[in-house]
Order: sequence, then C-alpha cells, then structure tokens
Amino acid sequence: MQDDAEAIRGLMSAYGRVLDQRDYAGWAALFAQDGEWVGGDVYGTIRGHADLLAFVTREFAATPPCVHMLGNMAVDVEGDQASGWSRWLLIEQAPEDGMRMALAGSYDDRFVRTAHGWRIARGVVADDLP
Repeated sequence: MQDDAEAIRGLMSAYGRVLDQRDYAGWAALFAQDGEWVGGDVYGTIRGHADLLAFVTREFAATPPCVHMLGNMAVDVEGDQASGWSRWLLIEQAPEDGMRMALAGSYDDRFVRTAHGWRIARGVVADDLP
C-alpha cells in the first residue's frame, strides 16, 4: 500500500512536470481512458483523452512559461482506488524577465489502478487564491 501511495505521488509530480514541459499528450495520458478534469465554473468538466488533450493544448498555448509546485500531498489507497489532496502554486514568467506567483490552489483527486499503472480518474482543481 505504501508503494501505491508513492506511485500516486509520482503521478502527481509528473502532472506538473509534463505541463511545464508543454507535453500535452503526456498530460492527457496521466488520466484514465474515461478520466475527467474538473475546473469549476470557468472550465467545467472535461472527460476522455481526446477532449483533455484538446483542452490543455488550447488553454496553455498562449500562456507564458511557468512552473507548477505541488506539496502537502495526502494519499489514501483502498485496493485499486485511491484519493488524494494536494496544494499547488503556479509561478509564471512575468514581463521583463521577472517571475510572479500567478495562482495558488488545491487538487482533490480520485485515482484508479489500470493496466498501465495508477491514473487520474477525476481531478478537481480549485483556485484558492486566484
């Protein structure tokens, strides 16, 4: 069970890393085949690899270079299902080569074990400090 929790932490680490690398197909592949990303009133719910890929490509195409910082991660594994909560911070490049903390929030996620390892079944993102 501890190995499962560590694998899920690795999955969430990859989540931020592939976004920062603008590897949108890699980001979509972190989700289960019918996985969904929930972005509240602004974005709604995006479901399935094709729609997730189209969404992230469209939304990140015009954004400045950025880094996602994840922390305070809690993971609870129950068989082939798991839940997790973590805090995130988005730092982006600002005009004139500076940096700025752009957003801060939390993830409230559900995970599922698949033939390809742990994947995100439902990722709910909240902007706690927009």
